[in-house]
Amino acid sequence: MRGVHHKNSEFGESVRRFLRHHYVERQIYLRSHGQVQFISLSPFTQAMFLAVGFLFFSWIAFSSVNVVFKQQIIASKEQRYVKMQGAYEERIAQLQSAYDQLNGQLVISQERFLATTRQLEDKHRQLTQLMSQSKSASSELEGMRRRYAATMRGVNSAARGNTILMSVDQEAEGADLGHTTTRPQRAADAESYVVDGAENGRLDIAGLAGGQADHSGTASQIDARLTKLDRAQQGLINSVEETTDRKIKELKSIIGMTNVAEVKTLSKAATPKIPVAEGGPFFGLAEGQALAGGGDDSAFSKQLYRVSQNLNTMADLENFIAKMPLAEPLTSYHETSGFGPRVDPFNGRMAFHAGEDLATDYGAPVYATAAGTVVYADWKGAYGRMIEVDLGNGFRTRYGHLSRIDVKVGQKIAFRDTIGRVGSSGRSSGPHLHYEVWFGGIVRDPSKFIEAGHYVFSKQG
Repeated sequence: MRGVHHKNSEFGESVRRFLRHHYVERQIYLRSHGQVQFISLSPFTQAMFLAVGFLFFSWIAFSSVNVVFKQQIIASKEQRYVKMQGAYEERIAQLQSAYDQLNGQLVISQERFLATTRQLEDKHRQLTQLMSQSKSASSELEGMRRRYAATMRGVNSAARGNTILMSVDQEAEGADLGHTTTRPQRAADAESYVVDGAENGRLDIAGLAGGQADHSGTASQIDARLTKLDRAQQGLINSVEETTDRKIKELKSIIGMTNVAEVKTLSKAATPKIPVAEGGPFFGLAEGQALAGGGDDSAFSKQLYRVSQNLNTMADLENFIAKMPLAEPLTSYHETSGFGPRVDPFNGRMAFHAGEDLATDYGAPVYATAAGTVVYADWKGAYGRMIEVDLGNGFRTRYGHLSRIDVKVGQKIAFRDTIGRVGSSGRSSGPHLHYEVWFGGIVRDPSKFIEAGHYVFSKQG
């Protein structure tokens, strides 16, 4: 503490020495009215006057410079402000340009997205109609399969007749029925396809755009999603086409197994479908595409048209098969006499057997092998009690040696309806069913129809 005080004393003494050396006491003399007066100026007073004078002249200098160079200073400030404003406006212009560019890209992306989604929706609507057509094409046979399965439930397959599925020559019709049972790889393969958001023939585009964009937030992922949907749709129609082509070959092979006529002839004889409420001017496929502006979907439209035609062909074939007597008239039997030449059981001579004898229990129910109209239901000579049913398309079936007839002439019967009971009436050596199949006025081999029917009605493994 004493040292600090000593240092301050030394500093004060130094200042006083400096002031005494440079600012000695001065006196200003004034003479007025013969009298002399003086003013004494101490060193401190002189220092104060000097400081005030310095400040005054400094202010005068600053004011003079400011007045002289004011315009230059203002011009410099304005120039600097103009530069800053120019840079700011340039930045604003750049941001506006970037915004306009992004907005333009957004508009283009939206238009492209809407065009793509409309295209996908249109394809999906067409595919929905196609799948509906595919389902309706097999609806009648599906119903027949269920009715057949209901009548055969609980029956030991070993007790039935010829139930071994024999291979069909692949070169004949291009299909191997030895590994299928028509239901040949059913269209269910294609029907199992589900397009995302498929409901009432409309894609859930809002869910696609919202859900996908919310999670990814990028247009590239939306494009990838749309591309995936497009590939799924293309895969669907490819699957339907492949399945339909395979089924057509198999159905033709089944019809060919009966050896009744050419498939083309049978297809023309099929019962026409009930027309649906549709209309509008006719445009050919190429003409329609020209009206629609062509586009990248022409290949898809052509394939869609081709598949639709194949489905119509498949429906015609299945409709014809539904009219053919392919089912077994009995649930449990064994064959005692086949179609064609045989030794007559009564006189031992060679004779022609016009049907197939299926032995079973007396009074066993006899089922209609196809839907049709009863044209005969009475005693008929050697047939005994006999029923004849007209199936349409040139087919007729006969059921002989019955013990009882449960239908009457003119009655419409459905597939697998019970029409009578097994007996031994007429020229018969024991209870059995004499079963005949006629087509075009010519008697045919019933076993071929029953064998073909195994591919239609047998359960798939």
